[in-house]
Amino acid sequence: MADDQGKQKQQAASAARPPLTHVLAKLLRKTLPASAFFMVLFWTISGLFGIAHVIPALCYTALFNSRLHAYNSPAQYAHFFGMSILTLVAARIATLNIPLCIVTNIAMPFVFLYMRSSQFTPMRYYRYLMLFVFLQLKPQLLDNFWKELMVIGTCCIALTVALIIAGRVLHTSDQCTARLHVLINQLADTLEHLSNKASSNAPQDEFLQLHADFVKLTDNARKNAGVNPRMRVVLDMYAMLAERTAYLVGQFKWDENKTSSYAADLHKLAELTRKASYSTKSVQRSEAITHAEALLSEAHTIQDEDFRRFFCSYLHMILLVLREPNQHTNRLWRMSPRLRIRVASFYKHPSISSFELSFSVRCAIVLTVGFTISLAFPISHLYWFPINAFLLTQPYPAESMRRMRTRTLGTVLGCLFVHMLSTLSLPLWAVLAVCMILVMGRYASTQGKIPMAFFGSSYALSIVSLSTGERYAIFMRLVCLIAAVIFVFIVTRLIVPTSDRALFRANLDELFTLIESYWALLRASLHTNINAVTSSEAIWHMHTVHAQADSYVNALPQSTSEGKNYHDAAQHVLACQRKLTVGLEQLNYFIRLDGASKQEYPTLEQFMTIAEACSNPFVADKRLETAENLVGKLQEEELRALLNQYLTRAKSLATALDHLNETASACLKAR
Repeated sequence: MADDQGKQKQQAASAARPPLTHVLAKLLRKTLPASAFFMVLFWTISGLFGIAHVIPALCYTALFNSRLHAYNSPAQYAHFFGMSILTLVAARIATLNIPLCIVTNIAMPFVFLYMRSSQFTPMRYYRYLMLFVFLQLKPQLLDNFWKELMVIGTCCIALTVALIIAGRVLHTSDQCTARLHVLINQLADTLEHLSNKASSNAPQDEFLQLHADFVKLTDNARKNAGVNPRMRVVLDMYAMLAERTAYLVGQFKWDENKTSSYAADLHKLAELTRKASYSTKSVQRSEAITHAEALLSEAHTIQDEDFRRFFCSYLHMILLVLREPNQHTNRLWRMSPRLRIRVASFYKHPSISSFELSFSVRCAIVLTVGFTISLAFPISHLYWFPINAFLLTQPYPAESMRRMRTRTLGTVLGCLFVHMLSTLSLPLWAVLAVCMILVMGRYASTQGKIPMAFFGSSYALSIVSLSTGERYAIFMRLVCLIAAVIFVFIVTRLIVPTSDRALFRANLDELFTLIESYWALLRASLHTNINAVTSSEAIWHMHTVHAQADSYVNALPQSTSEGKNYHDAAQHVLACQRKLTVGLEQLNYFIRLDGASKQEYPTLEQFMTIAEACSNPFVADKRLETAENLVGKLQEEELRALLNQYLTRAKSLATALDHLNETASACLKAR
């Protein structure tokens, strides 16, 4: 009997496992575009300029891979050329002499890391910083600057042409729109199915899942600088609609005995949502807006007060979505609110405990020391020391430690492979053919794993062995790797140590900076139209920082009473911050829907000024009592409720912060 059950489990597992042909086809689809691009670029550069100039091909293949499934605007193609020229000029300056090498290698990590990356997009810098590193590997090639400029120009042209062709073949510009239509229709279907649901959390769960799908699509668009701005607005607005609908569904008590009576009205909302899905043109939007306004005017006929509130709230939100693309941000001759958020985001980083500054300093130390040694001692292939050190320096120290193991093992295996290959005494064409196969293996592998290190090391050693003795190349590769591992370990653990607790405190400080900036944004919205993406990006950043801090708190040990107290206190602070952020978001929606009259704007602005002043550093002092008196002067009931709710939550957060500081001190004493 047991044997039969075992056989059944094996058969079920075999049935669930995809056929080998499907696995191979998927692997080929993943590998072929990057491998084909690299091979074309490799042979193009080799034929035009010589095999010594093929080093940038790896960097541009990485760029091609990162942009393959993204929307690429004309500005993005121009960006390739501009950033490449900047990188080439910086590399040329760095190879002139040791003082310039030190200055440039300190500066460039800050240009690409500190200015362009965050703990949520840590690898955004990678391709251009990688190009800067690779261009320094052979300083003698940069002596002929104009020739190297032509090499870089050829790479940029090849990258542009390849991405344009890939965009036509893969229809990347249409994928975002197609996915948006699918999600909006799912939203409409879920609305229509609400009347069939029993009283449970299922409807809210479905909307929350839709919200997560919208957010994923929106995040991809936000991280992709080339996405059409209008599309980014639409994506943000629908993500907001799904989240708000989930909230409304959760607030509304779905009575199992009444759900069938809501069917007709829910069908109207679903029909409007489907119409909104294809309202991409001005005329279509106007028709959808007219339809929504007509439904809103009929809402008073709904007898159930709670459902009428849900019905009207959804209509208000979808009207906001439909009207947003017609809104224009006033271009005033002053710093825009969006720019203010970006400036605030820049000034949040100066602490060494912050991710951006810590990572920038580690990379600057590694590149400066590595390339100074390489430039000072003209030893053949000593450049493998800085390149290995750079590749081992990862955004998070734990990943650097893991790469030390995987890269070491992969390199050793690669050295053994090249040694065995050399015993075959293959002709040049055969060695190059093997190199192309190794490249395909490299792009089929997962980043940071042993296979990728093996294929990368084997490719590099095979190319170098064409002009240098195989034994010397293997010796230098291993010596430079060992030196790089020791050096990066010292930098990561001793010189610039980064603790999770320090990053958690930095995240808390950043949250308060963003709350302060968001109040400034809300004040500005009283006087001018603020693009939805601007406020949405601020809220998204708050949620993302909160999620990062929450993951740290969830991983805290609770084996001791002090540890459990600190865990509970930190969790309470984050819960209070989350509630505060949700309140700000609700206030933003309320203002955007013209919920407050113009006559109340002066009093509301005074409240916002006080709240902004108390946000960073976050305090609950007598100024909040003044703000509480201002709330009493407002006539709009819902506005008063929102502001009083903020004051209550602000006081709770201030108390929670004091308790967190006390428990942190107790933990330090216990150690």
